[in-house]
Amino acid sequence: MSMFNIGLSGLKSTQTGLEVTSNNIANSGTAGYKNNTAEFAAVYNGGQRGGVKVANIKEDFVTGGEIVRTGNALDIAIDGQGFFAISENGRTAYTQAGQFTLDNNLNIVNANGSTLQGFGVSEAAGGETTIVSGVLTDLKIEASNIPAQASTSIDFNGNLSSASDIISYPVAPALFDPKDGSQYNFSQSTEVFDSLGNSHVMTQYFNHTGSNEWQAMFFLDGKPLTQAQLAATGATTGTQSVDDGTGTATTVAAGTLTIKFDTNGQMIPYSTTPDVRAVNLSVGVAGATATTNAEISTGAAALAINLKFDGTTQFGSSFSVNENDADGYTSGAFSGVTVGDDGKVFATFTNGESKLQGQVVLASFANVDGLEQGSNTVWYQTEESGSALYGEPDSGSLGKLLSGSFMGSNVDISEQLVGLMSFQQNYQANAKTISSADEMMQILFSNT
Repeated sequence: MSMFNIGLSGLKSTQTGLEVTSNNIANSGTAGYKNNTAEFAAVYNGGQRGGVKVANIKEDFVTGGEIVRTGNALDIAIDGQGFFAISENGRTAYTQAGQFTLDNNLNIVNANGSTLQGFGVSEAAGGETTIVSGVLTDLKIEASNIPAQASTSIDFNGNLSSASDIISYPVAPALFDPKDGSQYNFSQSTEVFDSLGNSHVMTQYFNHTGSNEWQAMFFLDGKPLTQAQLAATGATTGTQSVDDGTGTATTVAAGTLTIKFDTNGQMIPYSTTPDVRAVNLSVGVAGATATTNAEISTGAAALAINLKFDGTTQFGSSFSVNENDADGYTSGAFSGVTVGDDGKVFATFTNGESKLQGQVVLASFANVDGLEQGSNTVWYQTEESGSALYGEPDSGSLGKLLSGSFMGSNVDISEQLVGLMSFQQNYQANAKTISSADEMMQILFSNT
């Protein structure tokens, strides 16, 4: 091949290298973009030097891009390997550009309107949702308000100090006064909700009444529950005269519950068959009980709460509360979205509750270099790449997700600028080769 053709092949190949480098520089700020590298190969025709060609343009899927922190919950970075699956008008594409938002139908979409794919949810009776794995679907947020849910249980456990003073209940005509802290050893309050979402305060008062023995009383919004409002299979209950707090010294009959411990500080079950360490607290509606006792006066349904003491101990250490959790909540309006490291998507509400909406999954390929590149920083599977394998984030070789961030480009600008200068010199050198060949031809023809 003539020097002209060899030089021309150098110009063409160098121009491609310049284009690749320029494209890298142009996309240095593009989310999910992968650095491209032009790979060159020498050409020989029948053993004769033929110049150079571009053998391949390879994308760097190994080096992760910069993690850019935004604070937006639907900006999702992949910390490791894997691709998001998105639906482009019915065609599945793959990307690492994790900048998503909600459209007007509350689908999770990117800037091009492509919908993020993942596993959906199934709602069982009672409102509990579970992930339906194995089938990809459009991820969408259900943002309807959450109705109020009445409290039905309180999980309470802690330590009632065995070193506490013995404080017996006042004997009539004296009355128990919950405002007088010297009349009991410890108290603990728990917020509960009625069926309309109104907040109430359930308070327990604990009295160390004997060796390894305690008694408890229960007040709702400052009014005591009666013995009839306490139900604990096998447990000993009683009554205690209580000051109604009105200043008129009216006597109110409050219910008491006896709690016993063994010599190892463990609570003795009320009934061993089955093992019962709970008390049922029943609060009726206004008019059904005396107004001086606990009642619901908000128009809501009666409360029925199972208060469990599992794990409560009586050691010599000070009083402590390890758990004091009540279910139930007030109504809530949609307030936002959160995405966990495992890809689970939750809608959040103003009452502090959240509801599972689905799970973002990641795709992997046997040969990522075989993917077909597309516009908008996406790739498509091919026979060479193999079919996509889907899995939960942070499982196998797949990376975990970082909500509030996105993966930027993995282009190294300094490296690209050096490459740009190198290609520019190569281009000038190849042009010089052609110029020199032209001068040699002119000398040859001028001497003939």
